[in-house]
Amino acid sequence: MSAQPLTETLAAAWEATAGSLPGADRPEVMARRRAALDSFRSHGLPTQKLETWKFTGLTALERQQWVLPANDGAADAQRLAAAALAGDASYRLVFVNGRFDAAASRLQGLPDGVRLLPLSQAGGELAVTLASAGDGRAASLGELNAALASDGLLLDVANGVVLEKPVEIVAFGAPALVNLRHAIRIGRGTRATIVESYRDGGTATAAGWTNVFSRIAVEEGAQLTHIRLQDEAAGIYHAALGQVTVAGDARYAHVSIQAGGAVARHELQIDYTGRNAEVDVQGLVLARGTSHIDHTLQLHHAEPGCNSNQLFKHVVDDRGHAVFQGGIRVAPDAQKTDARQLSRTLLLADRAQIDTKPELEILADDVKCSHGASIGDLDAQHLFYMGARGIGPDEARRLLLAGFAAEIVEAVPEGALRDHVEAFVTGWLAQTGGAA
Repeated sequence: MSAQPLTETLAAAWEATAGSLPGADRPEVMARRRAALDSFRSHGLPTQKLETWKFTGLTALERQQWVLPANDGAADAQRLAAAALAGDASYRLVFVNGRFDAAASRLQGLPDGVRLLPLSQAGGELAVTLASAGDGRAASLGELNAALASDGLLLDVANGVVLEKPVEIVAFGAPALVNLRHAIRIGRGTRATIVESYRDGGTATAAGWTNVFSRIAVEEGAQLTHIRLQDEAAGIYHAALGQVTVAGDARYAHVSIQAGGAVARHELQIDYTGRNAEVDVQGLVLARGTSHIDHTLQLHHAEPGCNSNQLFKHVVDDRGHAVFQGGIRVAPDAQKTDARQLSRTLLLADRAQIDTKPELEILADDVKCSHGASIGDLDAQHLFYMGARGIGPDEARRLLLAGFAAEIVEAVPEGALRDHVEAFVTGWLAQTGGAA
């Protein structure tokens, strides 16, 4: 007897657990969830026939019999200490097995005008939060997320409020399908920082699947810094889709660092909705073993006078595989656009791989747009120079790799947050190429 198709397996899981999902007592929420499930069943998983999924396949997910995680679970103190910012440096929501862990979270002291809570407590807003991510196979994981989301973050910052401390999301997965959904609005003239961490780490090979969807609105004149760290265990499949709108005179700065998982993909879709906005997106891939790590971006310049910068760096060792797809579309009315994109890669082993695909679609005349890509190994002359001055080969490699990654780390605001990110990157590099 052939195995049950994945779509039907997940439909059965939904039927079995729907009564325990947030909003189960609200007909409008359950109607939206069922519509999302029907959409996923109709389209199935994204395939490599889709241009934006050309280099990343999910067929391995079809070979697993996925279940939804149990409702219980608490954060392990040691893992939490390793994954989260120390002390009271942040407002923090912790999710274990896709559920809010109140005991490990820290929500005290929020300023007036800031609403921060787990999605499971969103009440009447839940149906709106589960709104469609789009139609078609390319958006099917977002619809699956809407059907099965067990929790996530809801953040609303009122106009003019400044959040002095970052808002931190710390998520620990399970050998199951975990769906988290985040809804974020940064009001006019506000300033905030968000840190997402998916950092089980380790080498456990038990299969798991983390499916994350985020919808972010950065309103007029607001500034949002968004840091994302992913270092899940070697058996985890991680798929994340973020849909971001950036209004006039606003700034959205994003830093994504991915270092773990069997297959990990982070896709960002960014739309400008007002003039003179600025987007800066930087990323670092640290791939070893057989990890396949994908960054895919789609920036739509639809308004005049907006700037964007993309800088992505990749360190790929062993049989790791990195993917970078950077799409920029400049609409006909988006005059005075300044859009830059650069991908740089170090391949440290013969079987390491990178697929990099810059895309520029320019439909306006008065623009400045550029893209570039470079691929190579560590510079032999640099290694020789350091060796001639008494620096051993492992330490020389570590120093050169740290220097290569430093530009991305330095995009993180100074202080405890940058120290946190730097420790994360340094810990990974220390294990590369036999470095001490």
